[in-house]
Amino acid sequence: MKRNIIRNLFPALVTALVVVSCQVDSVTESTVVTRLEKNVYEVGENVRFHFSGEADFVTIFTGVDNYNGGTMGGTIKGSRYIYRNRGRENGSPVLSFNCKKDGDNLEEYAEIKLLLSTDFDGDITMEGIKRATWLDISEKAKWPVEGTKKGVNVNSGAIDLSEWNGRDIYLAFRYTAKKGQKQEGYTISSFNLNNTVETDALPYTIWTNASFAKCGTTTNKLQEDQTGAIFPAYQWTLGTSLTCAGMPDGKEDFESWVITSPVDPSQVIPDYGTLIKSYSEVVPGFYDYTYYKPGKFTVTVVSRNATAFGTEESVQNIEIEIVEK
Repeated sequence: MKRNIIRNLFPALVTALVVVSCQVDSVTESTVVTRLEKNVYEVGENVRFHFSGEADFVTIFTGVDNYNGGTMGGTIKGSRYIYRNRGRENGSPVLSFNCKKDGDNLEEYAEIKLLLSTDFDGDITMEGIKRATWLDISEKAKWPVEGTKKGVNVNSGAIDLSEWNGRDIYLAFRYTAKKGQKQEGYTISSFNLNNTVETDALPYTIWTNASFAKCGTTTNKLQEDQTGAIFPAYQWTLGTSLTCAGMPDGKEDFESWVITSPVDPSQVIPDYGTLIKSYSEVVPGFYDYTYYKPGKFTVTVVSRNATAFGTEESVQNIEIEIVEK
């Protein structure tokens, strides 16, 4: 009797497993549909996107570039689906900074240079620096000169780095001083690297004075601490500003470097979408957005279902026009 029950149940169990398997290892397509009440709106007018259907995740790209929305909108970040994975864009990258003298008559015994390398390997020792090829681009910048008073900032002007678009470069400041007197130095501040591209109204900020990454600093002067360890002396002071100075007694010729981390001048920030529905939520009935400049925009709504066996994604584009009031 038991054997008959098992024999009768086995086909049913196999059938159930097949049905469950078919249900679990497939991903259904999302059914989210987006609609607008109209396709032309005025600047500053509320735009309401209506949604219906089902999906695990829903993300909206409003179609705007990186622009200034004025007192109402502030700085608007780019939100275009086609640029969601963009990290590089050949444009007009510009470096700028301020430089001031921290002593008088520096030109008589000291100088500061701006250099660039594409083959520096990150070895922040004098030997490692000398192995690399460094291009002197100091002439691209303005510097304090004889007659510039101590403590007065001189802006470098716009230093064009577009020649190196698409390549990782290292930037360096090199301070050298002759022996013979107290070796006073310089301070670099307001360091900025921006990339302006045709697709956006505002430049992309790659580095600011407070955020740019430093590979490190070293000098040709070594000293020994109480433990017997040897380390470079009189290095650049690294912070929101960079300060260098040589030996107070000036007994030897002095050389000091500060080098940035590698950077591609064509760097941009990928555009972003706004997640308006996550897995545990229901699809919202609507989403409100305001445009602060006129133009024609392609709005993209991405709805996605996901399981352990894969994903199904649906992309819907909607054309919208914003006109002046």
